[in-house]
Amino acid sequence: MSEALSLAQARAVVLNAQGLAAKPTKANRQAGILGVVDRLTLLQLDSVNVFERAHYMPGFSRLGNYDKQALDAATTPQTVSGAQAHLIEYWAHEAAWIKTEDLPLHRFRMDGYRQGTDDRRHSSRTWKAVVEQHGDLLDWIRNELRTRGPLTISQIEHDQNKRKGTWWGWSDVKTCLERLFLAGEVTSAGRENFSRRYALTEQVLDDATYSKMVEPNPDYDQMLRTIIGRAAKADGVATIKDLADFVRLKIDRVTPRVRDLVEAGELIEVNVEGFKDPGYLHRDWSQALQAGQLEKPKHTTLLSPFDPLTRNRDRAIRLFDFDYKIEIYTPEPKRVYGYYTLPLLHNGQLVGRIDLKSDRKTGELLVQSSWHEAKLKQSEIESVASALKRHLAEVASWQGLESTVIKPKGNLASALQSA
Repeated sequence: MSEALSLAQARAVVLNAQGLAAKPTKANRQAGILGVVDRLTLLQLDSVNVFERAHYMPGFSRLGNYDKQALDAATTPQTVSGAQAHLIEYWAHEAAWIKTEDLPLHRFRMDGYRQGTDDRRHSSRTWKAVVEQHGDLLDWIRNELRTRGPLTISQIEHDQNKRKGTWWGWSDVKTCLERLFLAGEVTSAGRENFSRRYALTEQVLDDATYSKMVEPNPDYDQMLRTIIGRAAKADGVATIKDLADFVRLKIDRVTPRVRDLVEAGELIEVNVEGFKDPGYLHRDWSQALQAGQLEKPKHTTLLSPFDPLTRNRDRAIRLFDFDYKIEIYTPEPKRVYGYYTLPLLHNGQLVGRIDLKSDRKTGELLVQSSWHEAKLKQSEIESVASALKRHLAEVASWQGLESTVIKPKGNLASALQSA
């Protein structure tokens, strides 16, 4: 018989698992951004920079005013530092920083792409078509990287390195690089002005990690169990659908591995209040819950649009009754909250969303609009506004901005101005 978990218990587990229950401890700060990656397993990348790039923000939400250069340093490749980088990029969720030592865990994706069994992103025809159509170009790119070392797309000179159209209109060279990247033959040697620097995998991995990358008989099942188990620990409690979204795999790939983890005692099936499907509680959080060791949620922070607490829209609704959707792809006349709204966490609840912009020229943090959830009482609105005012001062300091300007748009703006 499955255990029962109240919604309040589930929220507490999730916030503790995510490192968002309370202000960072001294140990959290000492562990720094690499400790955040250990907890979350990855930092999702995104190119939008109106306030701050998405991969820096989960660290701020969990550490406060930390040095962003610590994250940059962690991605410095072996070709520059002489030592394997702590973090490397791969499609572990979407494009994301992961621990470099964990890159071999994604061999099942790399080999699946080549073999046509990658169930989420590409087909065998894609890889075969690239080889058939661009075999000579693939060989030329391999040799170019081998002889010149890591390169961004703009540093590669070839008559086929010309964009076709706009936005995602890749050149043939870019297409080949991205296919080699998916297959694990080419990887990331950091980024330059947010442009991926491509390298042959052996150029940026140490001997121990590279030997795992080319292991002749990889255990794909164990790889899947490992990344799903880590996702479950990062989520705290999750449905199979939640876990499939986290690791970007189809349900039928995730389900049997979850059953394996339940049988092994790593996951515990639970009935969560309000969940239609069974939840799976990681044993570490089950033990913490039973021992009364969970922190009481009392943290106030803004979150990245791609923070693992809110990036899964269905999960955020189930857990927090918070319907969040980033509106950067919504035409301006149809936007409700703003271009780059950030979810606001306050004392264990998602209570609002704030549209921020860092104006580097004027040194101002612009609060373009500020909104609280309609269900809040007046006393709760005032509490949120007071806490958010203090938090925005920390946000501005982290961004190196001198002042904060609160514009009148949004139902929280007046209370925030008064605070």
